[in-house]
Amino acid sequence: MDNTPDILELARRDIANRRMNEMQRSAQQQQPWLYAFLGVSLTLILGVILLPLGSLADRLHMVVHGVCAQAHYLAIGSYNLPLCARNTGIYAGFLATVLYLLVLGRKRAAKLPPLPITVLFGSAIVLMGIDGFNSMALDLGGYNLYTPRNTLRVASGLGMGMALGTFMLVIFNLSLRYDAQREQRVVRSWAELVGACVVAGLLYTLLFFAPGWLFYPLAIFSVVGIIAVLFMSNVFVIAMVSGLESRVLKLRQLSRAATIGAVLTAIELALLAGLRVWIERTAGMV
Repeated sequence: MDNTPDILELARRDIANRRMNEMQRSAQQQQPWLYAFLGVSLTLILGVILLPLGSLADRLHMVVHGVCAQAHYLAIGSYNLPLCARNTGIYAGFLATVLYLLVLGRKRAAKLPPLPITVLFGSAIVLMGIDGFNSMALDLGGYNLYTPRNTLRVASGLGMGMALGTFMLVIFNLSLRYDAQREQRVVRSWAELVGACVVAGLLYTLLFFAPGWLFYPLAIFSVVGIIAVLFMSNVFVIAMVSGLESRVLKLRQLSRAATIGAVLTAIELALLAGLRVWIERTAGMV
């Protein structure tokens, strides 16, 4: 009697169990790095809060000074938001979409939405690009297809942010998670897309009609959004280089990558802001 299939199945199970045990040991070994990440994060947050540079609003502006043109501002109360209108839409939309998908239970989803919804997200990226070039053409040379407005900048930015949050979550899970749910769509249906649009619509309304006391919550939310994109990109690259592709069973396995990513993110933001300040001073702009 040929029992080769049974032997192969036992071998596969043994390999799978060994790999699982290895990943669990790896997660336990990351505990010191987890404390390091928490310490670095707390230090950076306190640095922004306690930095002797004007008000907290001024410090938030400086954090993103090197990664945003900071033109075409949105004003809430007597303050301008740190990011320009389009970037506010993109990165607040990104963060809101990721949080919405996590609430839906898609933290391991590794499959794109149905094709029509995926195409719609792709179209949102294209429309944002068209609106961005139209606005830039007016700023640089006085040419434009239509009159740019902050209402359009925020709307196109939110669409881009929704697409970015959706696609980045799929890429992260598909590339790094051991237990990625490859048959679970990150957005399953039009109803779920409508839910995401409702969240984006609420953000849109707040950005234009929020009372002054909501300035800091919205400012911090948008700044956290752009930092999150940069941080996640750094962590992704470090994790892939470190050989964690399809090996992440628990997120604390990413503690070392997250610690290094947090430091790199802070350095990148500081260097870009410093470079822009130097250029502005050299050009006599400040």
